[in-house]
Amino acid sequence: MATQTFNRRESDRIPMGVESAMPWVPVPPSESVQPPKAKSGILRKLVLALLVVIFLFGVWQIGKKLYDEAHAPLAQVIDSKG
Repeated sequence: MATQTFNRRESDRIPMGVESAMPWVPVPPSESVQPPKAKSGILRKLVLALLVVIFLFGVWQIGKKLYDEAHAPLAQVIDSKG
């Protein structure tokens, strides 16, 4: 009998009603009886969105600084020529 209960589905091993009187059915652990909690990923999404915004702002600032550094010498050269 022990091999038969080992191969049964978990839903078949959960004692309900008259089946709970069967001594060879093991008692299920409490976490398998309760449904899993639904995880809300809202906070994780907000943090990820904030990090993306900060990253894009940093890239924009770096690009702006590089543009200013490259544009200033070129502007002087263009102004001196004409």
